[in-house]
Amino acid sequence: MCRDSRIVPGAAATEIELARRLKEFSFKETGLDQYAIAKFAESFEMVPKTLAKNASLNAMEIIYSLYAEHASGNTKVGNDFEEGVCKDVSPMNIWDLHVTKFFALKYAADAACTVLQVDQVMFVSVFINLLT
Repeated sequence: MCRDSRIVPGAAATEIELARRLKEFSFKETGLDQYAIAKFAESFEMVPKTLAKNASLNAMEIIYSLYAEHASGNTKVGNDFEEGVCKDVSPMNIWDLHVTKFFALKYAADAACTVLQVDQVMFVSVFINLLT
Protein backbone atom coordinates (compact mmCIF):
# COMPACT_ATOMS: atom_id res chain seq x y z
CA MET A 1 0.00 0.00 0.00
CA CYS A 2 2.96 2.31 0.56
CA ARG A 3 4.06 1.91 -3.07
CA ASP A 4 0.63 2.24 -4.66
CA SER A 5 -2.22 3.53 -2.51
CA ARG A 6 -4.83 3.69 -5.28
CA ILE A 7 -8.17 2.18 -4.35
CA VAL A 8 -11.15 0.89 -6.34
CA PRO A 9 -14.75 0.34 -5.26
CA GLY A 10 -15.27 -2.94 -3.44
CA ALA A 11 -18.28 -5.23 -2.96
CA ALA A 12 -17.94 -6.54 -6.55
CA ALA A 13 -18.39 -3.10 -8.13
CA THR A 14 -15.03 -3.29 -9.89
CA GLU A 15 -15.59 -6.82 -11.20
CA ILE A 16 -19.02 -6.08 -12.64
CA GLU A 17 -17.72 -2.92 -14.32
CA LEU A 18 -14.87 -4.90 -15.88
CA ALA A 19 -17.35 -7.52 -17.06
CA ARG A 20 -19.61 -4.86 -18.57
CA ARG A 21 -16.77 -3.16 -20.43
CA LEU A 22 -15.37 -6.44 -21.70
CA LYS A 23 -18.79 -7.49 -22.99
CA GLU A 24 -19.09 -4.16 -24.82
CA PHE A 25 -15.65 -4.71 -26.31
CA SER A 26 -16.57 -8.24 -27.40
CA PHE A 27 -19.34 -6.87 -29.63
CA LYS A 28 -16.68 -5.07 -31.68
CA GLU A 29 -14.85 -8.34 -32.42
CA THR A 30 -15.87 -11.13 -34.74
CA GLY A 31 -15.72 -14.91 -34.77
CA LEU A 32 -14.17 -16.93 -31.99
CA ASP A 33 -12.47 -13.87 -30.54
CA GLN A 34 -15.86 -12.39 -29.73
CA TYR A 35 -16.94 -15.58 -27.99
CA ALA A 36 -13.71 -15.88 -26.00
CA ILE A 37 -13.85 -12.26 -24.83
CA ALA A 38 -17.52 -12.60 -23.84
CA LYS A 39 -16.76 -15.75 -21.83
CA PHE A 40 -13.81 -14.03 -20.16
CA ALA A 41 -16.15 -11.17 -19.24
CA GLU A 42 -18.62 -13.67 -17.84
CA SER A 43 -15.93 -15.05 -15.54
CA PHE A 44 -15.87 -11.73 -13.67
CA GLU A 45 -19.46 -12.40 -12.60
CA MET A 46 -18.22 -15.12 -10.26
CA VAL A 47 -17.20 -12.59 -7.61
CA PRO A 48 -20.64 -10.97 -7.15
CA LYS A 49 -22.27 -14.40 -7.60
CA THR A 50 -20.19 -15.92 -4.83
CA LEU A 51 -20.69 -12.95 -2.54
CA ALA A 52 -24.45 -13.06 -3.09
CA LYS A 53 -24.66 -16.80 -2.47
CA ASN A 54 -22.63 -16.47 0.72
CA ALA A 55 -25.12 -13.84 1.91
CA SER A 56 -28.08 -16.09 0.99
CA LEU A 57 -29.26 -13.71 -1.73
CA ASN A 58 -30.48 -14.47 -5.23
CA ALA A 59 -27.26 -14.24 -7.23
CA MET A 60 -28.90 -13.64 -10.61
CA GLU A 61 -31.03 -10.77 -9.29
CA ILE A 62 -27.94 -9.15 -7.78
CA ILE A 63 -25.98 -9.48 -11.03
CA TYR A 64 -28.83 -8.05 -13.11
CA SER A 65 -29.19 -5.16 -10.67
CA LEU A 66 -25.46 -4.47 -10.79
CA TYR A 67 -25.43 -4.51 -14.60
CA ALA A 68 -28.42 -2.17 -14.72
CA GLU A 69 -26.82 0.32 -12.33
CA HIS A 70 -23.46 0.22 -14.07
CA ALA A 71 -25.06 0.61 -17.51
CA SER A 72 -26.67 3.81 -16.28
CA GLY A 73 -23.27 5.18 -15.25
CA ASN A 74 -23.19 4.34 -11.53
CA THR A 75 -19.83 2.58 -11.55
CA LYS A 76 -19.42 2.54 -7.76
CA VAL A 77 -22.52 0.42 -7.16
CA GLY A 78 -21.81 -2.87 -5.41
CA ASN A 79 -23.48 -5.39 -3.13
CA ASP A 80 -24.85 -4.20 0.21
CA PHE A 81 -25.43 -7.43 2.10
CA GLU A 82 -26.92 -5.83 5.19
CA GLU A 83 -29.93 -4.64 3.19
CA GLY A 84 -29.67 -7.22 0.41
CA VAL A 85 -29.62 -4.59 -2.35
CA CYS A 86 -27.16 -2.97 -4.73
CA LYS A 87 -26.07 0.58 -3.95
CA ASP A 88 -23.14 2.98 -4.06
CA VAL A 89 -20.43 1.55 -1.81
CA SER A 90 -18.29 4.69 -1.55
CA PRO A 91 -20.31 6.27 1.31
CA MET A 92 -19.99 2.95 3.15
CA ASN A 93 -16.18 3.08 2.66
CA ILE A 94 -15.96 -0.31 0.99
CA TRP A 95 -12.77 -0.17 -1.04
CA ASP A 96 -10.19 -2.60 -2.42
CA LEU A 97 -6.57 -1.92 -3.23
CA HIS A 98 -5.94 -1.42 -6.94
CA VAL A 99 -2.67 -3.34 -6.83
CA THR A 100 -4.37 -6.36 -5.21
CA LYS A 101 -7.05 -6.48 -7.91
CA PHE A 102 -4.48 -5.92 -10.64
CA PHE A 103 -2.26 -8.82 -9.63
CA ALA A 104 -5.17 -11.15 -8.86
CA LEU A 105 -6.54 -10.58 -12.37
CA LYS A 106 -3.11 -10.77 -13.97
CA TYR A 107 -2.22 -14.09 -12.38
CA ALA A 108 -5.68 -15.56 -12.96
CA ALA A 109 -5.46 -14.69 -16.66
CA ASP A 110 -1.90 -16.05 -16.84
CA ALA A 111 -3.05 -19.31 -15.22
CA ALA A 112 -5.94 -19.63 -17.68
CA CYS A 113 -3.60 -19.01 -20.64
CA THR A 114 -1.17 -21.62 -19.33
CA VAL A 115 -3.94 -24.19 -19.00
CA LEU A 116 -5.13 -23.41 -22.51
CA GLN A 117 -1.61 -23.74 -23.91
CA VAL A 118 -1.07 -27.07 -22.16
CA ASP A 119 -4.48 -28.24 -23.36
CA GLN A 120 -3.61 -27.20 -26.92
CA VAL A 121 -0.28 -29.08 -26.78
CA MET A 122 -2.08 -32.16 -25.45
CA PHE A 123 -4.71 -31.88 -28.21
CA VAL A 124 -2.03 -31.68 -30.91
CA SER A 125 -0.19 -34.63 -29.36
CA VAL A 126 -3.37 -36.74 -29.28
CA PHE A 127 -4.22 -35.69 -32.83
CA ILE A 128 -0.75 -36.69 -34.09
CA ASN A 129 -1.05 -40.04 -32.28
CA LEU A 130 -4.38 -40.65 -33.98
CA LEU A 131 -2.86 -39.96 -37.40
CA THR A 132 0.02 -42.40 -36.91
